[in-house]
Amino acid sequence: MIQFLRKNQRGFMLVVAVLTIIAFAFLYNTTQLEELADVSNPTIYGKSLTPLMIDRQVKNYQLTMALGQYDLLQKLGGTSSDPDQALNDFVWNLLVLRHEAESLGVEPTDNQIANSIKALPVFQTGGQFDPIKYGQFVSEQLAPRGFNERQLEEVMRDSLRLDKIMDIVEAPAAVGDVETTTAARIFQPITANYIKLEFDSEGKDLVISADEIAAFHTENQSTLQSDETRDILVATFALPADSNLAGRERVNALQKLAEAATRAMDALESGSTSLEEVAKAIPEATTKSVTSLTRAGSMDFSDSLATTSPEDVRAFAATAYSLPAAGAFSDIQQNGDSFQIVQLTGIRPPAPLSLEQATPRILAELRARRSAEQFATASRLSYSTLEAALARGESIDQAAAAQKLTVSRLENVIPAGEETSPEQRLLSVPTLLLKDGELSTLEQAPWGAFAVQLVSRSPASSEMDEQTIRENILAGKRDLLFMEWLRVRRAEARITTPSGPQG
Repeated sequence: MIQFLRKNQRGFMLVVAVLTIIAFAFLYNTTQLEELADVSNPTIYGKSLTPLMIDRQVKNYQLTMALGQYDLLQKLGGTSSDPDQALNDFVWNLLVLRHEAESLGVEPTDNQIANSIKALPVFQTGGQFDPIKYGQFVSEQLAPRGFNERQLEEVMRDSLRLDKIMDIVEAPAAVGDVETTTAARIFQPITANYIKLEFDSEGKDLVISADEIAAFHTENQSTLQSDETRDILVATFALPADSNLAGRERVNALQKLAEAATRAMDALESGSTSLEEVAKAIPEATTKSVTSLTRAGSMDFSDSLATTSPEDVRAFAATAYSLPAAGAFSDIQQNGDSFQIVQLTGIRPPAPLSLEQATPRILAELRARRSAEQFATASRLSYSTLEAALARGESIDQAAAAQKLTVSRLENVIPAGEETSPEQRLLSVPTLLLKDGELSTLEQAPWGAFAVQLVSRSPASSEMDEQTIRENILAGKRDLLFMEWLRVRRAEARITTPSGPQG
């Protein structure tokens, strides 16, 4: 974090923007403005956007957040966890929204805008518009950063444009009684019988011949390759393991470590190519080599790394594979009470595996395939036999016993209940479309497959009534309609940037 503040150019400044997203302080952050304005000659509807126009839209985005217009932000993609993506999506989608509002002739009136501003909670006292709060906001929050009342009005104009277009686009959405009744079943306790059919994904008992292995190797040589591996050197700046510092002393010690890491980074950025040589000159630094590090986070390591946690190894892998070439180094990374710099020291590209090297992988693949095929055939036959027995009037216990299958039971399980386990939820979902006594189709599951028979469904005890359920379903349908409308209209806008068309 100290390094970020020092340089004011590291990627994690975006995290700071997220943490302040709902605060007026966001109005004072210009990092995202600089990033978007750096894009040269973006176009929309065949027209270029100048840096001044982009500046205006970024300010509009910031003000939209400060005014709490979260419906506008959410509908136009401005609430992504990636602040840079959120900014870009919001700007482009807002320009599309404005273009479509003009085409449809649904521009709000000045009176509508004034009334919407007066209704904002930030400008109210006791449920009434407070002109003093409004004046303070303009002078204290807008004026210092070049904002004015016109930009505030523009945000509310956009919000009203969105409302009017949503009324048009989302009008076809409707919810039928059957949908509501079916959806309500997720809150109704059920009692059901089920049968699990489990398969051996490894197929250890299957016999695979040498000829099959050789043939598979010949046909798939292009994909039978070793994993790419990378070697890295990690320089760590950490407090001693037996350190008992606390309070101010601890803070001062961490500050010194951060400064030491900064000196190392300065040396690397000034032209030094070896992190090892740089670290040798800094007493607070220790170095460790990691070799044959895969993208997934497995590795060969020296004795000094024998105690490295799996989480740290995966973090090393993520860093190693983000570096472009041997010799490249990462930014300073903070890990608890330590700081680290990672340098990529070597890359071993994938190489074709010989038949001997590939045999374990081929065996696993062929056994898994053969096992899956055999299970699919056997499970379908077992289900068909079970279904036929029930059709003859046999109970599920009798039908299962004939195939040496075990019948298990769900007792008063609420499909959407907070205390319902993931497995119970999986097993209960097929019952939503069943009547008492009916058997579900053969359903897939992580362990293989299952079939469930609904015994009974009880009335819901949940406070969520049918009207609430209907409203939730309708809201979901409306969101989908708007998202599809925006996707199509954005494609028609022909948005381009130096990196290519934007979807």
